Amino acid sequence: MKNRKRATSTLAVVCALSAPAGLLAATPLDETISVIGDARTGFYTLHRDDRDGSETIKNEWRLRLRAGLQAAISDALTARARFAGRYTTHESSGDPEFDFYQGITPGKDGLKMGQSTLDELWLNYAAGRWSLRAGRMQTKFELTGVAKKSLDRNDSPNTDIAWTDGLYFKYKAGNGWNAHVIAQYNYEEGATQVRREPLDFSDDDSRISYFAALERLDKKATLVQQGIDVTWLPAALPGSGGNPDDYLAFVGRLAAQWPMGAQGMKFLLGGELGFAPSTPANSVLKLSGAGDASGVAAQVAFNFIDIVPRHSVGVVLARADAGWLLSPDFKSNQYLVETRYRWNLARKQRIEVRVRYRTDIEQRIDRPERRQDKDLYARYTVKF
Repeated sequence: MKNRKRATSTLAVVCALSAPAGLLAATPLDETISVIGDARTGFYTLHRDDRDGSETIKNEWRLRLRAGLQAAISDALTARARFAGRYTTHESSGDPEFDFYQGITPGKDGLKMGQSTLDELWLNYAAGRWSLRAGRMQTKFELTGVAKKSLDRNDSPNTDIAWTDGLYFKYKAGNGWNAHVIAQYNYEEGATQVRREPLDFSDDDSRISYFAALERLDKKATLVQQGIDVTWLPAALPGSGGNPDDYLAFVGRLAAQWPMGAQGMKFLLGGELGFAPSTPANSVLKLSGAGDASGVAAQVAFNFIDIVPRHSVGVVLARADAGWLLSPDFKSNQYLVETRYRWNLARKQRIEVRVRYRTDIEQRIDRPERRQDKDLYARYTVKF
């Protein structure tokens, strides 16, 4: 049975790997419709010293394939539909399946290996400085750099598949600042994005959550990025007496760059800080100490851009306390140290190599050890 399952997963990877070439060679249906998507594949390895004292090593080849169509219905109205699937050669993969999934179980990073869905299905109306998008979409607010990561919103990082169901309003001000407001639908099974435990969406009042941001991006300026976000998840945090509390979180990010030498190299320094005022109790998270868990999270990124043309290196140091429950890139109650190398082969192709170390900040009272993860990947990404 295991061999059959592995063979099925391998076949899915091989078939999916051949798909981008066919799509790239396809002719446009007409001047208003275009093929969009990307493929990402690579080798991944993980060495874990787990909380129960066990040790595991996992080696696999992964593939994420996303392909769809975008149509310009009019000068103001655009539509898109996109398929997304993720696959692995590891024996833990499920049999390939497609479904229009709803929520993601809290604590999970997205769809399981072998699963596929429509991760985009939206209409976008744009008029002058503002636009409104409705449906299933991808949303992200990352700290710029070689290893782009986010404390609060980043659909589908790495080979993950997640999405946002709802409405997205964007306004571009004349001074370079952009305003963003997202009203997102959460299913009873869970949100469509990464939400860490013990966040729960079974209460009817948790169906709609909200996100707002102000951000300014300027690749040519010294201050490359400035931004502030707020996330509000009504009735999503289990409280005492069975009455859920709202989960509120604030994030600020800033990045600046300076030239280094005469060959075009730049040093880019970025930071992101998050704070959640209402957090679960330490006892709920099985941590020692009275009171509530800390809701602070932070990352600092050191980037050396174009050390030689098209070759860059970034280092990320991060900490997410146990009460920070939003990030798809940083797990709660963990430190992270990461080094990433990026080679931009062409405008729509790149190779990346990552080495990462993660460990628990506080040891759980029900486990004899802290978890430690050491992982590495080498991956190739092509967009079309």
